[in-house]
Amino acid sequence: MTELTWLLDPATGGLVAEGMTVAEASALAGDLLPPAREITCARPLSSSPLPVANTACGPSLRVARIYHGSLIEGPGRRSVVQLQGCPIRCRGCVVPETHDPACGTELSVMDVVAALLDPAGEPRDGASVLGGEPFFQPAGLLTLLQTLSARAIHIVVYTGYTLEALQRRPEPEVAAALDLIDFLIDGPFIAALADRAGPWSGSSNQRVIDLVATRQAGRVVLLDVLG
Repeated sequence: MTELTWLLDPATGGLVAEGMTVAEASALAGDLLPPAREITCARPLSSSPLPVANTACGPSLRVARIYHGSLIEGPGRRSVVQLQGCPIRCRGCVVPETHDPACGTELSVMDVVAALLDPAGEPRDGASVLGGEPFFQPAGLLTLLQTLSARAIHIVVYTGYTLEALQRRPEPEVAAALDLIDFLIDGPFIAALADRAGPWSGSSNQRVIDLVATRQAGRVVLLDVLG
């Protein structure tokens, strides 16, 4: 019997089979693996059940979904909360169901944090916040970021606004939130630029900004995701 060796590239996720032809490997993969499903930023294969709606315990957020183990919404393995409501409504958005602010589930921020960090032993390198548009709910967003930051959780936030536009916003909660974010992926989704997107962004116009370095340098510092 021919010996087969399967090699998994940890960087790309590519699978290489040694000891068979390409056609044989393709046929075998078709027999062994389930049908392919497309995974994109903000659209996971599955999400966790949300807690029962609750706004009785302090600040709240309207939430679309929470999921764990994401490898495409920031560095490492991340837990993700997707907030509901978006006034930007980018043409071609892959999650238009998150636009309507009346949809989703209204939860206390404490319930969001509990669900986001549960189970406690779940492998995670941080938490990512996306939407919808997270800055559509600035007060709740700030409380969420304050709670995560107090627990030394690495924070990535996605926004359809540019950093410069957020810095011009008059709400004090927006400026305070920016002071707590580690990485900001900014800018609207542009479908025509999706093919040249980076590993964490939806289209190539979106920047991955190291906000820690930006605050220290006093200028925008981009993260070299591919470096």
